[in-house]
Amino acid sequence: MIYKTRYGDEYDLCTWPAEHREFIRKAHWRYWQNPPYTEFTTYILGANSPVLNAKTNGPVPTRTPLYEVATDLEFRLAVKQGICTKDWEGEVDPEWPEQANE
Repeated sequence: MIYKTRYGDEYDLCTWPAEHREFIRKAHWRYWQNPPYTEFTTYILGANSPVLNAKTNGPVPTRTPLYEVATDLEFRLAVKQGICTKDWEGEVDPEWPEQANE
């Protein structure tokens, strides 16, 4: 399951811990509910989020695939709601990665 960010970076969610996959799945669902941006940001980066957890994500959690994908969703929502300006080619809305058939 490859998630492709707005700038084309690809992350294989199958290699992630189950907790991280579930968090991103729920974040993606929330994105489609179009919550207020500040509410979504709190979900992505708040105290109950695994994104900035240095204990499980190493000494620099902002340099992890989980952070990259989560903040990609956050920025897309900001663009969708007119808070930020789109600065990439392609669609605003993310696609949920499908399981590759091998």
